Amino acid sequence: MSVEPKTAEPAESEAGRRRAQAAQALRAAKDALSREHILDAAERVFADGGFASARMQDVAREAGISLATLYQFYPGKRELHRAILIARDNEMLEAVLQKVQASLERPQSMVQMLWVQRAHMQFLLGHTDYLRLILQEGYAWYHAAAQPTSDEQQIWERGIAAIEQVLAWGIAAGHMVGGKGPDQARMVLALQQTRLANWVADGMHEAHDAVIERVQTDFVRFFCRPAVALDLLTEDGAGLKPAVLAQIEQLDEAA
Repeated sequence: MSVEPKTAEPAESEAGRRRAQAAQALRAAKDALSREHILDAAERVFADGGFASARMQDVAREAGISLATLYQFYPGKRELHRAILIARDNEMLEAVLQKVQASLERPQSMVQMLWVQRAHMQFLLGHTDYLRLILQEGYAWYHAAAQPTSDEQQIWERGIAAIEQVLAWGIAAGHMVGGKGPDQARMVLALQQTRLANWVADGMHEAHDAVIERVQTDFVRFFCRPAVALDLLTEDGAGLKPAVLAQIEQLDEAA
């Protein structure tokens, strides 16, 4: 009676599957790196020249890749532009919310709220290509008529909800004047973007802390009750009191 030799096929098949999975994971990782590299290059191109004048050829040249390779990842300029906004908006929200989430959930003072605003401003001032890009988009006046994708709409709503949360607490605590939440949230962004647009137009030379304090001062003037504003602002109303700035700095250092 002959004994058939054991086959090695199952082991070989399993090894083959593992190799295929590893190769697939490697391709996915390379694609992710390529996409991020392209987005970085495209962000610079769009920030420098604006959406209308930017060309896919310009992006390919900036990224150091062929135009054909660029089209393998993004079918057109609009899709590429929106991919940048979605990626950077998500990055900003995650970075800011991770830092200040506890303060948003359990606010205790106006100083804490000014620190939340500082965290948002620090991200924008530290990412100037992204800042110039969103200023071109006019995000403060964003609405459904702009025909956003579902991802863009979701990100926008998360950001507005965070601002509304701050305003709702301030109104309930008696620190801020009442108003319609979404409208006030857009006004906060409009004031902020006005200051940021001036900073960009002036060459982005002014110190970040000075720009941030100007935005915070605007916020206090427009949204806080007079008695609260007196506690936070200098006598001439031109800036925050040194003691208030020191408290905000302490929160930043402790984060």
